[in-house]
Amino acid sequence: MDNYLFLKITKHLKRLHPKKAWKWIIKRYFKNPNHGGNDKWTLTCPLTNIQLLKMSWIKIERHVMVAYKNSPDDPSLREYWEKRDRKVFNNENTLDRMKLARKQGYRCALCKQTLQNGEKVTVRNLEVSTGEFAKLVHVPCIK
Repeated sequence: MDNYLFLKITKHLKRLHPKKAWKWIIKRYFKNPNHGGNDKWTLTCPLTNIQLLKMSWIKIERHVMVAYKNSPDDPSLREYWEKRDRKVFNNENTLDRMKLARKQGYRCALCKQTLQNGEKVTVRNLEVSTGEFAKLVHVPCIK
């Protein structure tokens, strides 16, 4: 995919600057990546210095399918589904929310159900006898 994009970009740049030499185009539009590395063929905007990401820089993420007999309603598979919910929650949230969720055991502070049940989750300061603590709760549980 990176090669295909490179060919299309170079073709476009040659059409954009038909009277300029290839060396001039390279010097103006291709620079080393901002994150380091030796790849000098990173397309860079000459005005804003923003660079085009390459597909090879993006990590491949494999997804494990749910086995055909694994049902969330099966009590014997409760651990399996809790582990899966934690993984999904961690991938979709910030570090602060992940820490709060880990402290709460990945459960809502009010209804004690899993945080990953399809309802929107928010951070609330709940009053406890020792003071206020930030807790993750489902939005419908607040009302």
